[in-house]
Amino acid sequence: MSPQRKGSRRGTAWRPPRDRRELVVAVLASLTVIVVTAALVWFLRPNRDSGSSSTVTTAATTATTAAGTTTVAPTTAPTTTSTP
Repeated sequence: MSPQRKGSRRGTAWRPPRDRRELVVAVLASLTVIVVTAALVWFLRPNRDSGSSSTVTTAATTATTAAGTTTVAPTTAPTTTSTP
């Protein structure tokens, strides 16, 4: 016959290994972390408004010549591409 441990008799009420309040707090904290992480990933994702097309920006520079006339020479900025 093996020795009985304290509290293992049939007359004592069964008790869960953890307090239910502690378990509820742990589950709610986990769900909060998951929801906040998913929301941050959704709202802070890059290139939210643009598709997979490339964007080219052009700018104009002005120069004044010795004769006093102004000329406009278009310049092209570096091409930026976005990937999905």
